[in-house]
Amino acid sequence: MDCRSLGLDAEALNRFMLTEARLWLDKGQKFGAEGHGYMRVNLGCPRSTVDEALSRLADAIAWR
Repeated sequence: MDCRSLGLDAEALNRFMLTEARLWLDKGQKFGAEGHGYMRVNLGCPRSTVDEALSRLADAIAWR
């Protein structure tokens, strides 16, 4: 997921996802230097879980 428009460095982005959006995602840079500013989302879960995650993320961004 491209998160570069949030303007956060890698650690701040990870902290935002964990504390504000309450989502545990993989840091993009884990997959190489070109992954900075991205977060990896695993969609191997029920649709209701994806919907909840999207809602949390939207709320966290709106409050930012």
